[in-house]
Amino acid sequence: MNPTPTPPETTLLAEVVLPVPLDRAFTYRMLAEQGSEPLRVGDLVGVPFGRRREVVGLVTALHAQDGVVEAIDGAKLKNIGRVFPAAYRVEGDRRELLDWMAGYYALPPGEVLPLFHPPAPGTKKRASRHESPVFPTSGASAPELTGDQQRALDVVTVLLDEHKYGSLLLHGVTGSGKTEVYLRAIAEALARDRTALVLLPEIALTPQTEARFRERLSDAVAVLHSGLPAGERCRVHEAAAAGEIKVVLGPRSALFVPLRDLGVIVVDEEHETSYKQDEKPRYHARHAALIRARAAGAAVVLGSATPDLETWVNAESGRFELVELRDRPVGRLPLVEIVDLREEPSQDGFSRLLLKRIDESLGRDRQVIVYYNRRGYARALQCTSCGEAVLCPSCDIVLTLHLRPRRLLCHYCGFSRPVPETCPACGEPEPVSSGGGTEKVELALASQFPDARILRLDHDTTRTRGSHAQILSDFARGGADILVGTQMVAKGHHFPGVDLVGVLAADDGLHMPDFRAQERAFQLLTQVAGRTGREDPGTVVFQTWQPDHPVVTAASVHDYDTFARMELEHRTLVRYPPVVRMLRVGVTGRLLSEVEATAAAAAALVREGLPDRGIEVLGPAPAVFERMQNRYRYQILVKGTLGKEEKSWLAACVRTLKDRHRGVDVLLDFDPVGLW
Repeated sequence: MNPTPTPPETTLLAEVVLPVPLDRAFTYRMLAEQGSEPLRVGDLVGVPFGRRREVVGLVTALHAQDGVVEAIDGAKLKNIGRVFPAAYRVEGDRRELLDWMAGYYALPPGEVLPLFHPPAPGTKKRASRHESPVFPTSGASAPELTGDQQRALDVVTVLLDEHKYGSLLLHGVTGSGKTEVYLRAIAEALARDRTALVLLPEIALTPQTEARFRERLSDAVAVLHSGLPAGERCRVHEAAAAGEIKVVLGPRSALFVPLRDLGVIVVDEEHETSYKQDEKPRYHARHAALIRARAAGAAVVLGSATPDLETWVNAESGRFELVELRDRPVGRLPLVEIVDLREEPSQDGFSRLLLKRIDESLGRDRQVIVYYNRRGYARALQCTSCGEAVLCPSCDIVLTLHLRPRRLLCHYCGFSRPVPETCPACGEPEPVSSGGGTEKVELALASQFPDARILRLDHDTTRTRGSHAQILSDFARGGADILVGTQMVAKGHHFPGVDLVGVLAADDGLHMPDFRAQERAFQLLTQVAGRTGREDPGTVVFQTWQPDHPVVTAASVHDYDTFARMELEHRTLVRYPPVVRMLRVGVTGRLLSEVEATAAAAAALVREGLPDRGIEVLGPAPAVFERMQNRYRYQILVKGTLGKEEKSWLAACVRTLKDRHRGVDVLLDFDPVGLW
């Protein structure tokens, strides 16, 4: 009798993409004894690569070969080290999003992959000793919706019922109840056993929003952001994949959480530039949210009082559904008073009118916000003899004077040095400080109002973990009378006790060398003004050297439509987004001569290689700040629509330029939100 034949051995080979700048997959071998679950396309695996013992990669293809395969094309195969649990598998709408991002931003898929998993997948959560600050909540049931709020909710409900993708711009004045629409839309998704994702522009907004959402949605809510320990981020990731978490809040990184059957994505304050990542992969979370929602058959709600001009154009053209909330259900839009600094000189940065208004608010036991978008005590330390200011040795930036601790600090690279007693340029004694910042404003207010309790919210006071949440919580609970801050005080906060906002330099930023400068200035003025008048009538004081500037006057009457049409007319004349698409080609390096040569070569390649279909190439030109962190920076702007072939060609050009010019980095930034 013949023995039973032994089945031939087979080797399972996996094609794995890795987070490296190579547009290819690498072949690894899967041993039969590795785990009981079969390996699947979409799994995350840990593999050796080069000198690194483990790199997290994505399985994109599998195939079996008869026999024991030791090498392919003469290269010895390495084994897959481990397979991560199914919770980390990239599939469905997330896989479609990954593939789209790789194509749209002209990157190898592996360079996009780290967005889709925590930094160390599988890390166990450690017990945290940190207690989250408590924010006051209304404690009331859901209010009755206005007609416009109900209309917005109806749009989302229809999309949920039909399991269909659609996008809605909720354009509402500050305090008009956009958050209530978000909460109702999420409740509708949960009622249909679907999940929801809420994107916020910054971590500073997360704690107060979390408190409001937990009040209404209870334990269905989880928060995810880069400030959390790795173990906590893994816990949220795994719980979402298991269906244990239904709602996730967080900044742009939360977009990639593996929520099941996604029904609603909210992008709050959708105009914020922080939704655009400024390092590779340079994606925009608002755009990516629309793509993921389309793949998932989900509804997207974009909310803002000051929509990004591109979003506004899409809504006006019918690409997005538009619902406008023009009134506040409670309170009213504040009265804005404009102080002409040409006629009324300021004392320590404060006009007589603003000091009077602050005194009146404090006398009524109400709260005040003072906004000044400059950190530190003084903008510069300058010599009275030669006129030179003390510069950062690594950047083309004047160092800012800080008092606590007393240092000169670069706000771009972090360089600091002691305050010199003599001018570093000419040796003359006692350079003097000029300009001001939030630290100086805080001290001036303490001098003017010695009995007032003052808090400051800026990058310097929020360096420690949880500090921003603690400051906001203290102020929201009435633990301070005045909150001084930079942009961090302007965005999305709900402080019913505030009846006065003072803006010390309303024209600050209007003339920055960036085509979006006026749009950003209008948005900031409108947003910070909206922090008052939430319950009682509120007042805003704009101090400005340009009281008749169209941006200042439009913001003073909360007139977004007039501003948007004026700005769009200007963009049309000069052919800038949203009239055309734009790509920024950036070139950086330590040697100026190499950067200049590479930038010139890049511009020549782009001009010669791209077809003329209305494409315009500007530059190369030095960046606004030519040297940052000891690296020189040049940029080339490409205006026009670029298809898949053009993007692939550009990516190949970047690789060629890097090979030819070692030590110089060349980057592609599609749809930049600002210029260097």
